[in-house]
Amino acid sequence: MFIHAFEGSWFDHPFWRRYFQVETQDQLQRIRHSGIDGIVIDEGRGLGAPEDLQETEAVEKPQGKRPSASERSGDEAISLRPAATFAPPPSPARDTPRRRRGYAGECRRAKRAIERTRDAVADMFDAARLGRAVEVRRMVKLASAIGASIERDSKALINLVRLKEKDEYTYLHSVAVCALMINFARHMGLEPQEVEDLGVAGLLHDVGKVAVSDAILNKPGALSEIEMRSVRSHPVAGHRLLASSPGAPDLALELCLRHHEKIDGTGYPGGLKGDELSLAARMGAICDVYDAVTSNRPYKDAWTPCEALTRMQKWAGHFDPVLLDRFADSLGIFPVGTLVRLSTGELGVVVGSGGDADEDVVVRVFFDCETLSEIEPIDRAIAPAAEHPRIISRDSSSFWRFQDWDVLRVRILASSTASAAVPDPDHPIGPRGAAR
Repeated sequence: MFIHAFEGSWFDHPFWRRYFQVETQDQLQRIRHSGIDGIVIDEGRGLGAPEDLQETEAVEKPQGKRPSASERSGDEAISLRPAATFAPPPSPARDTPRRRRGYAGECRRAKRAIERTRDAVADMFDAARLGRAVEVRRMVKLASAIGASIERDSKALINLVRLKEKDEYTYLHSVAVCALMINFARHMGLEPQEVEDLGVAGLLHDVGKVAVSDAILNKPGALSEIEMRSVRSHPVAGHRLLASSPGAPDLALELCLRHHEKIDGTGYPGGLKGDELSLAARMGAICDVYDAVTSNRPYKDAWTPCEALTRMQKWAGHFDPVLLDRFADSLGIFPVGTLVRLSTGELGVVVGSGGDADEDVVVRVFFDCETLSEIEPIDRAIAPAAEHPRIISRDSSSFWRFQDWDVLRVRILASSTASAAVPDPDHPIGPRGAAR
């Protein structure tokens, strides 16, 4: 039986992975006795669920309200989740616990959701140019549809929305930021209402650009000082418009005003820094820039996701570095130089991407966790949905007591390898590293 996803909160199931092949009775028992609401199985990749598992009722879970994002600091919100993982967590429970739609089918559904939302955002911008209030209820429904698609298969919609034409960037950028915010918020374990509000905030974050001429927004060359002042006015203009729109969530106003702030205080419009910035503002800054740099623009070609996150990590003072790592984890993407542990019982450093669509993560392994010794470097190409070898987690160099890690990492990245980026199918299976 192949598990495609778990229903309910990630806190309620005992597995690190969202999808995997169930091969042992022990795994079945852990599923039966967990607090999950249901499972999504892929019958195209394995047998159906056993009858007794299909009929199992959800185990009663402890009750209790977790603090909301507005009741905790960003660091507290981050600490609610365990260490970084390769895949985003499963979604909140829905009414249909056994969905059979494949990736291709979800891509078709996602495409329709993207097109509807793009058209609605274009209508919103047109209405805003005429001074009309934003139809917030319409945006809530659209954000809900985006969220439903991400819940079914996060990669389908997020991959599709990256494919923008330059002349529709402004509208599809809002759709993309909505999707990224929902996926990120779910990965962070935020409450369902917060996830929805952050999705709406993503759709509305750039509405202030109606106050900026298209000639400036699409200019291929450098902006003049006057043009730059015009661009930098859009957060305040958007905030003013949303403040006069009935039903706009507080998080939408916050994100609209603060998505260009930087963690070191050099952003705009307020020059806020550090803890002065809300969790929503710091998350929004990351999602906004990530989509911008992975899209084709009049003045630059798109970067690959791996290249984008690698460069973003080097922009000291721009983003919250802990949140940036969590964002990368939510997408299953690791920047170059990241130390990761593989299911082969090895440690490696991410050296780039590969495969036909640059979706594979290429890891240069160099350390055996069982013998606690360095090994001859070898590259392994890890496909996004691979069961073995797969990336288990991002690891800490301090945990492994590597001396002068920065120097060692540079040496590993510069080293030659023993083979091409092809996984060894005969390599022993299973994590062999020391217990943590």
